[in-house]
Parts: sequence; structure tokens; C-alpha cells
Amino acid sequence: MRGSEMQLYAEATVPASADPEQRTEALNAAIRDVVGQSLRPPDRIIAALDGDLASLRVIDLPAGVVKKVAEVLPGELETILPFNIDESVVDYQIVDRDDTTLHVMAVAAPRKHVAKRLSELDAAGVDPLELGVGATVFEGLAELLPEPLQGQTLLIIDIGASSTDFCVLDNGKCVFARTVSGGLDLVEGGRREQLGAALQRTLAGYRANREDKPPSRIMLAGEAAPLEGARSWLSEQLNLECGVVPLPSVENADEDTLPTYARAAALAARSTSRGKRLDLRKGEFASTAAVGHLREQMRLVAICFAAVLLAFGVSLYARYRVANAEHEALADKLAEVSASLLGTETRSALQARELLGQSHGADDPLPRFDAYDVLEAISQSIPASVTHDTSNLLIEIDDQGELGRAEIRGTVNSIADRDRVVEEIEKHRCFPETKKGATSTDRDDRKSYKLTVAVLCDEARTEEEGQSSGVQ
Repeated sequence: MRGSEMQLYAEATVPASADPEQRTEALNAAIRDVVGQSLRPPDRIIAALDGDLASLRVIDLPAGVVKKVAEVLPGELETILPFNIDESVVDYQIVDRDDTTLHVMAVAAPRKHVAKRLSELDAAGVDPLELGVGATVFEGLAELLPEPLQGQTLLIIDIGASSTDFCVLDNGKCVFARTVSGGLDLVEGGRREQLGAALQRTLAGYRANREDKPPSRIMLAGEAAPLEGARSWLSEQLNLECGVVPLPSVENADEDTLPTYARAAALAARSTSRGKRLDLRKGEFASTAAVGHLREQMRLVAICFAAVLLAFGVSLYARYRVANAEHEALADKLAEVSASLLGTETRSALQARELLGQSHGADDPLPRFDAYDVLEAISQSIPASVTHDTSNLLIEIDDQGELGRAEIRGTVNSIADRDRVVEEIEKHRCFPETKKGATSTDRDDRKSYKLTVAVLCDEARTEEEGQSSGVQ
């Protein structure tokens, strides 16, 4: 339900060995040991490739290529990679954008390194769903830390045996990642200044590109995190406050050693996060675990689908009942109104419309020929070939729509045009008589005239003219 709970932290030691076969056997045994300590078989496993076996870059691209980043990226990386891009696995995630620029975190790893890592895991009976890379895996910490990371820029550092991961999280998202050569081997060999200088150069490189987002503090992860001396030294080297990664506690967990599990916890938390993230299981290395997991859940998917269909059916039936009740209520109201006003009770809207068209009784509340009808009839009677300007139109008609008059004042080009207008108006069955008024000539030599039209549209006249029209 979009929540997560940490159940267990587990570790297994891989004894050092110069023999590659013995080291592989020891690694396989350690992986099986850790997986075996789980409270139940894991639903999914997420692993990572060491950062020194891949190249991580932040590249700026035009905003217009947002849908074609995968096509453009290999060409951008080809000239800056120390290995052949055609023999590499490439992936990306967008870390920031504005109106003109996309800031893209890109990774390229030689296929041989990805194949070897997956082969090692497969030999131990593990098929990871995803394969993260280097320091970028610490992005998963955003799902685990007790404090929200919105508005914060944090620096995560993990000092490993022979390399150091350097990750900047801005609002919980990885915007910069590097793997620096040297780790505890330099510290134990008395060359910690060399490691400090490398970290200072890396931080300067980040600040040069993102000076508006300086890190506010350091969170130390890995084996060096429990050491107070390591935190003090790191704070001195980078001039930032340094603490440890605050991971969720579990029963019987040693609080002092919890930060050593930061990388594994961040990988596990990727299963609860959303959005695109760097994953080297691409192309020929794509995971088949997702398909298998989906097949295992087919019964649950089928049940959920059936539940959705059932809910849809219930909703549809409920809407039908409501609509049917409204229809019955409207039909009852129509029957009441039609009986009262039309003299015939009906529950059909079509039949009521027919009765309404046939009703001409004294009780009919609607006028049969109103002023709008007079206006429309006069307008249609004026020939299109006549240039006619109407300056005044007065229409008077009684409440029954049977008797009235219309007075027209207009301007035409000639007396002949006026007579054509009069002739066409008199053709209408409800205009039995017209009376021509005075005519005058304006300064443009056009004829202004006055015309009075009698309006008589009673039922007998309408029926008589309708029958005459039918005989013709």
C-alpha cells in the first residue's frame, strides 16, 4: 500500500584469496548465505555494478530531443569514453530540465563487465531484476531517510576498500555521481591526503556545474561511517558538516553498524520508488524475472480484473435504475400536462408533439402567428435581387395570433423595386391586404416608401389556403 518496512540487515564475509576460482566460490557462498538469511524467499533482487567498471557523465542536451535521448546519447558519449561505445551498455535518466536544456545522467559500461557481474550472480542462483551502477544507487535512500529531502542538497560518500563513491542528492534525486580511485587502502597506507585531494577535486567539479545547488552536509556510508575519526577528517577535507546515513532500525540491529548497509538498503528501496532510473539490464541483458513475476501474479490480476468488471456492472445497473426512475417521473408529468392542456393523455413525447402541432383550440396557450413569424415572413418576401434598407418596422398582433398589422418604412432603388416587394409580400397567406403610403426621393436618388400590411391568419383562412395549394 505504497509503504515499506525494513525487515532485516544481513551480511556475509568473502575471504580474501589470490586464486580466482576460490574467490568465485567464496563469493557465491556469501551471496547464497545472505539470501538464505531472508525471512522468506525474496520477491525480487536488485544488484549493482561497481562504479569503477563504468563511466558516469552528466550531459546537457537540447530540450527538443527529450523523446529521442536514447538515440542521441551514443553519439554524445562516443568521443569522451575511454572504451568503444558499440561494445557498451548505455542508459540514462533526466536529472533536471529547463525551457532550453536537458541535464541527463548517462552511464556506459562495457558489455564484458555487465556480463561478468550477471554471470557471478547467476552462479549463486540469483537473477536480479535491476542492475544499478556505482554511486547512483544511493538515490534509493530518499525512500528510507526519516526526514524529507525536499529542498535539500546532500553529499553521500562511501569509502570502500579500493574506491570511493561520491553522490549528490538534490531533492532526493541523484544529480551527480563519481567513483574515485582509492579508499581505505590509501588511508591505511598513510596516503589519506591523496584521497582527500581527489575528493576535493570531485566536489569542485560538481560546484563548477551546479553552483546554485551547493551541498549543505555530508552523510557518510559504508565501513568508515562508524568511525568518528573518519567523519572528522572528511568534514575537514571538504569543509562541510559530516554525519552518518540514518537508516531505519530493525530488531537486534547494531545502531553503530547500520550505516555500513547504506548501499544495500538503497538498492532494496529502489523497489518502492517510481520513475526511470539507471539500469544496466538492457537489450541482451534484459531481465526475464519481470515476466516470470507477472505470470506468478496472473491469478491475482484475473481476480482484480473480475472485481473491476463487477464494480462497473453494479455502477451501470445503478445508473440505469436512476435514469429509469427519472423517465417514469417525467412520463407521469407529461401525461398530466397533456391531459390538462391538449385534452388527450399521453406518456409518449412523440405523440405529445403531434398533438401539440394539431391543437388550435381556444385553450391553446401559444399564439399561432406571432410577431417573430411576421418578421420572418416579411424578410423572406423581399427578393434577394432588390437592394432594400429598412429604417422602421412596427408589428402589432393580438394575443391569439390571428389579427394585426405591420408598418414598414424602407428605401429601395426604384418604384419598380417597391412594387416587387409589395407583390411578394401579398403572396403570403397571412398578408391579405397591403396599403401603399407616400413615396419620396432622397439625395442619393433612392426611393423611400411606407407600406402598411394587414395580418390575418385565422384557422379557416389557413386551412382554406392549404387546401387550395394542395389542389394546385
